[in-house]
Amino acid sequence: MKAKEMGYTTLSFAWPQGAVCKDLSDKYYPISIFEMDRIVDICGDEYIEGVVSNGSDLTAKVAAYISEMLHLNGNSYQTIINIQDKLRVREQSACIDGLSQLWYYRYDGHQPPIYPCVCKPAVGGGKFGVSYVESKDSFQEAIAYANKTDDVHVVIEEYIKGYEVSVETISYHGKHYIIQITDKVSSGPPHFVELAHHQPSSLPQSSINKIHMVVPKLLSQIGYMNGAAHIEMKITEDGKLYLIEVNARGGGDHISDSLVRLSTSYDYIKAMIDVATNSFCEPKVQSIANSGIFFLCKQTSFLLPIFMDADSQPWLVEKNIGSFELVHSVDNYSRNGYIIYKSDHRIQPAIIDNHA
Repeated sequence: MKAKEMGYTTLSFAWPQGAVCKDLSDKYYPISIFEMDRIVDICGDEYIEGVVSNGSDLTAKVAAYISEMLHLNGNSYQTIINIQDKLRVREQSACIDGLSQLWYYRYDGHQPPIYPCVCKPAVGGGKFGVSYVESKDSFQEAIAYANKTDDVHVVIEEYIKGYEVSVETISYHGKHYIIQITDKVSSGPPHFVELAHHQPSSLPQSSINKIHMVVPKLLSQIGYMNGAAHIEMKITEDGKLYLIEVNARGGGDHISDSLVRLSTSYDYIKAMIDVATNSFCEPKVQSIANSGIFFLCKQTSFLLPIFMDADSQPWLVEKNIGSFELVHSVDNYSRNGYIIYKSDHRIQPAIIDNHA
């Protein structure tokens, strides 16, 4: 929709069943996104100016492949493959000044020497397959859980307790800009499901300065050149900064499509399109409001009064509830609904600890 608002003719590709893009784009092709060479041929015939995807690791790879084959502005396909391998990113970021390093290894059949630890698939997102392991008694169960979601390999990492944030960025020709920093509220162990997000971050200025110093170095080190990125990090009580993972896309959970615009007025989606079409201008960003999202599930059942009363609140931007039969969330997709807010202050209906 944003591209059409900007005057572009839009093409979309998806299987016919459930293709939400079918009625939104100017030209729709009932083709699997995995038929990349076929999509390249169509896009070449249409003389497209750019390829954009957001919020999806799968489509990030497809967009990179198409842009590379058609010599458009983007990232190489291999770069995206490398970034989506959490183990490889850990190796690449090992010597960045200001970024503390945690202990990790690729699971090879041996128990880790350090507990507690985190076990997760090397490729994937949305907290699928992620488990907190407190002792050797639960280690094999965590390995089996990780293997259900990934057929490559499993990464074991030292567990770091800290304040969790994500960093929303945009890159253009290898120059990196931090657009916003998001405070992330987690359920904590065992699966670290995300329960809420708030912008701007309430971190002390010293930690924000460190993020602004480290993140551009990180993106350059891993070879990220163009587009939005969503980088998850932890800051410990003594100010050490640790990398959780890098996502070569805008943040999901309505971070990139709603929260950034609400808290900064910066049109993040337009910026992604401008990068892809090689027409990007250096951003001027300032925080103008507080924005956030709360998710409804069993872990946030105490928020039910807020959800029920939200329609009468001046801060309500959007409310979506599928069911009040609350599910116990084990990943970022098993939830009952959400509310999005914009206010002159952070909405804090209850204390949720994001030190996870």
